[in-house]
Amino acid sequence: MADRRQRNPGGDARVFFSGFTYSGHPVAAAAALANLDVIERDGLLAHVRRVMPHFAARLRALEDLPVVAEVRVIGLMAGVECTLDAAHPDEDRDYALTLRVDRHCQRMGLLVRPVYNMCVMSPPLIITEAQIDRMVDILRAGIEQAMAEVAAESRASA
Repeated sequence: MADRRQRNPGGDARVFFSGFTYSGHPVAAAAALANLDVIERDGLLAHVRRVMPHFAARLRALEDLPVVAEVRVIGLMAGVECTLDAAHPDEDRDYALTLRVDRHCQRMGLLVRPVYNMCVMSPPLIITEAQIDRMVDILRAGIEQAMAEVAAESRASA
């Protein structure tokens, strides 16, 4: 029988495994079942139900900012839609705005996923109300800083 090991230029033995349709599924299924056990044991869904209203209310409070067009929340997933001029939408301009928001938020310790003209977030299921408050405070500051940059650039080019 031929030796299936191949040698790389450094001389280490390497093994090439090809997979089949059902390869690894028992391991993945065991990991999924263990995950479900943790969710049930630790009462994560009950916790999420408790913090969801606070999460939604805090994020919806961002709608007082002039560039926040809409906040969409379901469970612990949210999208904060930002546009510089709702009467004249511009995908590139508004995406650039969310990239600015993301940059400022990262500097302050919050990861925001810019998707089109939205700041998207899905915090861990174990997030606390205090952490939600901090997250939204950072997001507000990031949006305000991005707005200030855009305004300064507009004044400079005028």
